[in-house]
Amino acid sequence: MKNKEKELLEFEEEIFKGKDIDIKKFYSLKKDLIDSRKDNQALLELHLLLEAMLDKQHNDLMNKRLNLLTIWSTIFLPLSFYTGIFGMNFDDVPFLTNHHGFWIFTLLTIGTAVGMWYYFKKHKWL
Repeated sequence: MKNKEKELLEFEEEIFKGKDIDIKKFYSLKKDLIDSRKDNQALLELHLLLEAMLDKQHNDLMNKRLNLLTIWSTIFLPLSFYTGIFGMNFDDVPFLTNHHGFWIFTLLTIGTAVGMWYYFKKHKWL
């Protein structure tokens, strides 16, 4: 029992420090604690709490990554739309035949990207 307790406390320390743990050993310990449930009820409860904390850490990390991916996609979607419109092969596209058309298009795309970046920063999404 002391060995399992020591192993569980080591896992706890590594989780609180934010280190990666050996998942196979972690769940092997859980199986052992479940098998000897009567003797190790307190350790099993601690293990379940640590497992919940580990899941929360992984979910938080995944949510942060998806949030950032969504923001970048939102910034570049209008830019792709502008490029698609101005890349068409006909003469009726606004500013295409204009002498300053390229610079207007460039300012439009940069302005859109900067405006969206500012909006996300202002709302503390980035």
